[in-house]
Formats: sequence, structure tokens, C-alpha cells
Amino acid sequence: MDFSRQMQRDCPDLEVVTDPGVLESHGQDWSHFRTPAPAAVVFPRSVEQVRELVRAAARHRIPLVPSGGRTGLSGGAVACSGEVVVSFDRMRRILDFNAVERTVTVEAGVVTAQLQAFARDKGLYYPVSFASEGSSQVGGNIATNAGGIRVIRYGMTRDRVAGLKVVTGTGEVLDCNRGLVKNASGYDFRHLFIGSEGTLGFVVEATMKLTDPPAPSRVMLLALDKLAGVMPLFDLLQSFLGLSAFELFNDRSMHHVRLAHGLPDPLGQAAPWYVVTECDCPGESTERIALECFERAVESGWLRDGVISQNEKQAADLWRYREGIAESVAHYPPYKNDVSVTVSRVPNSFCGSPNCWTRCARSTTCSITGTSETATYTSIFSGPRACRSKTSRPDPT
Repeated sequence: MDFSRQMQRDCPDLEVVTDPGVLESHGQDWSHFRTPAPAAVVFPRSVEQVRELVRAAARHRIPLVPSGGRTGLSGGAVACSGEVVVSFDRMRRILDFNAVERTVTVEAGVVTAQLQAFARDKGLYYPVSFASEGSSQVGGNIATNAGGIRVIRYGMTRDRVAGLKVVTGTGEVLDCNRGLVKNASGYDFRHLFIGSEGTLGFVVEATMKLTDPPAPSRVMLLALDKLAGVMPLFDLLQSFLGLSAFELFNDRSMHHVRLAHGLPDPLGQAAPWYVVTECDCPGESTERIALECFERAVESGWLRDGVISQNEKQAADLWRYREGIAESVAHYPPYKNDVSVTVSRVPNSFCGSPNCWTRCARSTTCSITGTSETATYTSIFSGPRACRSKTSRPDPT
């Protein structure tokens, strides 16, 4: 018996699609290094339908692959061997808002930008932010423990999850933590499922913590000649300014994002390394401190040049040089690797692995997350051949 007939019998209300176009679009993510070949795509509309689906799949030994916004680059949402894709596109309801707790409960398919907009309408802020927030889904963010550009202040997605409802591989429904701030009752299975990428169960609902909106801010795009200037610059800025982001990327990243999006040279001349950083700037006194920090960094030889935004449009334009990187190299296709080290070891991590970072990497970015004392690199490689051959070099484009 094929899957469609099995589901008609076991889950009669479940939407099952076998259209070739849907199989292709929902059977892959941005990695594109495997050919999608799912048997079907299903679209549950409720927790109960997910539970029924999982139980039926377990009975018939049918492998399931969760699918959110499919914006990942690591292949976690790829179905290439006849699996059934479970899409949460039909589960996009905002279920509850608690103004006192400052939490919002959502279904797994709610898009990140939708959650951000909801928070704004309530006078609050959902701080997890990255380039794919217009299509990525909350369930996928939780499954991958997504970070984004504001980890330095607000932490990872894990730090925003107050409660989690999941369907396990046996079809059981677990309600983890239930929004509690203080819970010393035993194991917190919520954190076991966060970052598990669908291997332990499906995230179906989540209670997310909101926070106060940030103060008015300024964005700076800075050019560096040497990696040796990164740590002194970071230390200087975090000592005098309220940083919410600090992103390092190389000249190859700048080249690709400008080429793909038709962006102008932001500083008039190329540099080996760039930093995009954002800091609170509620008044003229803070802006003056930011300018003083910039001048000190130039005088100390840590910076070559830079520009600071004067309004929201300029800030958004400067962020495009960082946020557009992944999309600009996605068609090569890329291999994405997240490697975490302590903040102080950032320069040595690059300089100590020249074959990996400077020879194989098509583009390299680094998100410094000061509050957790780690730095997360995102290196997008041109392919396995570059990593295997000691003499090979990436495509000059």
C-alpha cells in the first residue's frame, strides 16, 4: 500500500501532496547538494494531526523529515530517499499573548518576521533576527537553535523559549516547562529538543519570551587591514557602547554580496576585513562617544576607514552587506560550517587554519557573541574539492 492510501485510511483529514513541483520545493533547503526525492509532502493543521501522522508513520516504518522555511544551508530539511516531508506551512496561528509574562504562544509554522511584527504591535520586541527572517519559521529556529546577528545581547533562540510542545517519535505529546520562569522540578526536556533538528520529535507549539524594544541605535561599517585589530576594536566598543551586534566578514564576502545585489562600494576602496556593528545611540552624547571610539581605533591602527548611519534607511543599507552574504553565494552551492571558539581566540582561529579559512572559503563571516563568551564563524565553502586538495584554490569569482 502506498503512502497516500495509508494516510487516507489512518489520517483521513490530513492534506497529502505528491505533485512533483511541491516534492521538489519542499524536499530541499538552500544547501542544494542532494537531489530531493520525497515520497510525499503532508501539511498538518493541528497538533492532533501531527500526532496521528507520527503514530501512523511509526506503524508503517515510514521516515519523516520536518520542513519549516527551508532556509538552512546544512541539509537538515533535505528528503532525498523517499521520506515523507512534514511541512508546518498550515500551522501559522498565534495562539496566546500574555502581557504580564511578556510571552506569546505560537504554532511551529509562524514565520519569524510575523512574530517580530506581532511583538512590535504589542509595544515589545522579539530580538532573534537574521537575513532569512521573512521566510524562516519559529519551529525551524528552535530545531536549529538559530542565533542571528543580535546574540551578543539577547542570546540564541534557546534563550527566548519559555515553553515547548513537541510530538515525539512515538506520537506522544510533551508539554515542556509551560512558560515557567522558575522550574526546579527536574529535567528540563525543553532544552533537549532545542537544537535537535527534528531527530527527537516535532516542535508543534512554542511559548516565546518577548522583551523591551531597543533604544535608538547607530550602525557602523568598518574596514580593517589586519585581524589583529579585531579584538582591541571589540573590547573598545563594548567598553563604552551598548553593543547589540558585532559581525566580522572578509573581502570575498563583500565581493559576492556586492555582485549579487548590485551594491556600491561602501567606503570607496576595498579592505581585507570588515565589521558591521550596531550600538545603542539614544542621544547626542552617545553618538559623540561612538565617534570618539571610532577616532581612537583609527589612531591606534585598528581601523582603516568606516561609516556610521544617520537614519534607519542608512542602517538597513549597511546591514545588507552582511545579511546578503548567504543568499549571494547560495547558488555555488555552499557548504556551511558553524564553529564556536572563545572570543579572545577569534584571530588565532583564522590565522591558525589557513588551508580552511583562506584557501577553501569562498566567504567567511564571524558573529561575536560577547555575553556567552563565544564567537560563531559562518564559513561558506566553494565545495569539497577545495577542502581535499592542498593546491586547489576557489573560483576567483
